[in-house]
This record gives sequence, structure tokens and C-alpha cells, in this order.
Amino acid sequence: MALKSSNKVSGSRIDFLTSEDQHQPVLVVVFLRGGADGLTLAPPHGDDAYHRARPTLAVPESGLHDLNGYIGLNKSMSSLMPLWEEGLLALHHGVGSNDVTRSHFAAQDLMEHGGQIAGGWLARFLRHHSCAQGPLSSVAIGTTMPESLRGAPGGAVVQSIDEFKIGTNDRGAIDRLRRLYEATPGPLGEAGKGTLDAISRLNSLRSGPEPEASETYPDSRLGRGLREIAKLIKAQVGLVASTIDAVGGGLGWDTHFVQSTAIDELMKDLADSIRAFVADLDSYAARTKIVVMTEFGRRVSENSSFGTDHGSGSLMLTIGQDLPGGAGVFSHFDDLSSSHLLGPGDVPVGSDYRHVLSDLLGTIDANCDMERVFPDLTGA
Repeated sequence: MALKSSNKVSGSRIDFLTSEDQHQPVLVVVFLRGGADGLTLAPPHGDDAYHRARPTLAVPESGLHDLNGYIGLNKSMSSLMPLWEEGLLALHHGVGSNDVTRSHFAAQDLMEHGGQIAGGWLARFLRHHSCAQGPLSSVAIGTTMPESLRGAPGGAVVQSIDEFKIGTNDRGAIDRLRRLYEATPGPLGEAGKGTLDAISRLNSLRSGPEPEASETYPDSRLGRGLREIAKLIKAQVGLVASTIDAVGGGLGWDTHFVQSTAIDELMKDLADSIRAFVADLDSYAARTKIVVMTEFGRRVSENSSFGTDHGSGSLMLTIGQDLPGGAGVFSHFDDLSSSHLLGPGDVPVGSDYRHVLSDLLGTIDANCDMERVFPDLTGA
């Protein structure tokens, strides 16, 4: 299903689908709510200061896969190692925002807005996308619209593709609607036909046998949600961007207390879900990019409750073919001794997270003006 050029009426953008097939790139955003500890996901095992700061929480050599002699990947995330070995995984360490509040909600809003600006960064990308957007160009898996998609053209918030309906399953009523839109000239008719085409594809998907994924998804909210996104991508309904939260249970990634007992399960669920998702996409994986992000990191030193407190710089993961800058480890620190830390002992923010997003969005739409997506972003 291809996307047709947009029409403009009285300065408004009207987008619609055509019935032609087009394999356009898709971006999937996985947000780790709660401030994930990047130093546990990808431990700087080659740094003596890291081991001194975390006498009980430092990940031992036996608990990680060495990536470059300094940074490793936690073995709870072993499912991502095949992606690393295939050159499909990049780790961006020491990235973050200029937020100083340490409030989860304020930091998440700032990051999802893409700076001190109204609306969401992903919504701005979709509005300025060089191709027209259809009724299902953006889909958030969950119960509420994330701030990153606030202001997006069209879009939907669902937990399952079974929720996509037009109010009736009456074949006759749908045919009458189609004839009505076919007789309606201009963008309104095209938009109506495009919506019915998208719903028709989803109905065909629902009515057929459930295809077996090549790898089993975890029976978790993240695993189930990524499976729904894979269905949408393979159904070719015009999806350009999708978001999903990885929150786990309890406090999720906000690991102030006894971190080691909570975070291993979260990491395993994250890695297993992503690996199953990529395998499930099969040939569609070539045009799908994934970014994993969190609102801020944790302090380098463990606290008295065997956990970690809110910090600054953290970790982003990008996954897919032809990643900007290539696959590998991109670390913005090489010494975590106290003299190199930020404020009360935080990993310094060596690069603005928006640079990672901007570069990745360029692989989704090379013609999109990134200054309109992140208008207050400066530097390289």
C-alpha cells in the first residue's frame, strides 16, 4: 500500500492512502519508563572507578559479553548478541537531555517534546515527512497517546490490532461507505477510501490463521505489543512510526532499591522481545529501525539501599540495517572517576539524545528537514 502525495486545502494538509504497494521505512520507539541504569545494561567493565563505586552492583566479567574492552553487554540481554554480531546494533553511551529536575514526569515530557517546544518530536517528524501520511501512519501501543506523538497527523492508540474498527462489520454497510467515498471528489473521498483500505487489510489479517513467529515472544506487555507492531508492518497499512513503553512491573526501571533483583528480568524481557520482533519481521526488518531510550540514567555510585539514584547520562540503543554511523559502541566517556562526573556523581551527558534521533530519522526520510523536527538543537 503506497502513500500518495498530499493535497492542500486552505493551507491544511490532507493525506491519504492509495492501493499501490510501497515498502517505506518504519521507526519503532521503545521507551524505558523510570530512568534505566545504562551502566548495568552496558557495563563499563574496563573502568576501575565503576567497580569501586559499585561494590555490590558492578556487573562481573562473568555476567557480561565484552564488546570493545571497555563496554560490555549484560548477559541478561544475551538475546541481542546475534544482532551485535550481524552488525545491526549500536550502543550510544553517555547521552541524555539538559533536564536538571530529576523528575521522571518532567524529564519524560522534555525528552518526548524534543526540547522546550510544544508538541512531540515524532509528531513533528510525521508532519514534515516528505511523503503523505495515511490514517495509520502512526500507532502507539498502549492506553494513552505518548507526548512524542502529540500533534501527529492522524494516528491511533491501541493495545491490539483487534481494536481497529469502523463501528460495523456489516459488509453491505462497508460497501455503501466505499461507494460514497468513491463518489466524493477531492481529499475527503481519498481519505475515506484510504481508511477503508487499511481496515480491509487488517480485517484480512484478523480473519486468517495466526502466523507463527520464528522466535517466541515473551508473554509480557512489551512482547505482546511488539508482536502487534510486527503485524501492522507486515500488513502494509502505511505505518511510518510506532511507539511502545517498556515498564515492567512495580516501579519498572526506577531501581532505587535492591536493583539487582529487579533489573535482570526487565533487561531479559527487553532483549528477548526485541530479538523476537526482528526475527518475526523477516524481510521487513530491512526497512525497520528501532530506538530504545529512557528519560535519564542513574548515578555511578550505588546507594545504601543497594540501588541507584536518578542521574544524567544514560544509554540509547539503535537497531537495524545501515545505521547512521554504523553499528558498534559510541561511548562519550572513558573514565568514571569522581573528577569526571557531573554534579552529585552522574554520568556526564556527552551528546544530546536528539542527535541520535535526528541521525536515525534521516534514514527513515532523508528529505525531511530536521531543523523543523528539533528547532532548538545545536551542535554536532
